[in-house]
Amino acid sequence: MSSLPNWPTERTIEGLLSLGLGAIDVALNFGTHEDVVYDRAPLVTVLCQLKFTPVLSLFTRAGVTGFQAGLRDEYPRFLAPRRDANIAMTPEGIEVGASAPVWRMADQSEEWTVGLSVDFVSLETSQYKDSHDFLGRLQHVLHVLHGTVRPSDSTRVGLRKISAIPLPDTLQTQSLQGIVREEMLGPLCVAAFPTPIANFEGHLQFIEDDTNVLMINYGLKKIREDPNLSYVLDCDYFTERPFKIDGGDVMEVLEHFSSGMTSFFHWALEPEYLSTLGPRTRGGAL
Repeated sequence: MSSLPNWPTERTIEGLLSLGLGAIDVALNFGTHEDVVYDRAPLVTVLCQLKFTPVLSLFTRAGVTGFQAGLRDEYPRFLAPRRDANIAMTPEGIEVGASAPVWRMADQSEEWTVGLSVDFVSLETSQYKDSHDFLGRLQHVLHVLHGTVRPSDSTRVGLRKISAIPLPDTLQTQSLQGIVREEMLGPLCVAAFPTPIANFEGHLQFIEDDTNVLMINYGLKKIREDPNLSYVLDCDYFTERPFKIDGGDVMEVLEHFSSGMTSFFHWALEPEYLSTLGPRTRGGAL
């Protein structure tokens, strides 16, 4: 799975809007917008993760055999498992331990990756087209998971979309004006600083119906191998309500999350910039 931006994990609420319903029925509605897809969307990663009560058999390669066999036609590449080191300070000194392995399967191009560990399953792509395509693929993964591993109901369901917009002028953050709305730029609009801004991070959290949370991390980051800073918009919509892993309700809540993040994306970026991304109506030209 790809390396995602390392934002602080603190969930301080910096803003909570009182939003009404508009013409398009979405989760958190940040205003109406045309129902379009973008041929040149700045999305770099879309990731869905469902957590569940640990299944101890998944610590071993044998425990993932049936799941891997069920997905082998679509995801034939079995990648090396990923292990993250856990470092903790104890009265006896520093202890280093390894977390559970994340078993990873990918398509031939490695543009789509399925991850499975003892307590979660995930689907990640760098080639997102639309929610219908993504959720269709996810539904197949969950169907295979239910038929082979048979985990309990979910303990957390989350959808994350990360967009990265290169700065038109790498030394002038004010060049983002006209691309990102000023409420999301803050000090990046200031031209009077004696040296270019090297880092900026902002955080928003919106709570919906006391159960769903939309976290927005935004600011300047380096993405992948690009040495230059980009303006990154990282949206993570999740709930800890339980859902049947192979049930239709989980697909509905993920479609709900996708709609809410799309609404925020349209709100956060200026219409003039959005018009340069190749917008077209679903199934046709604009």
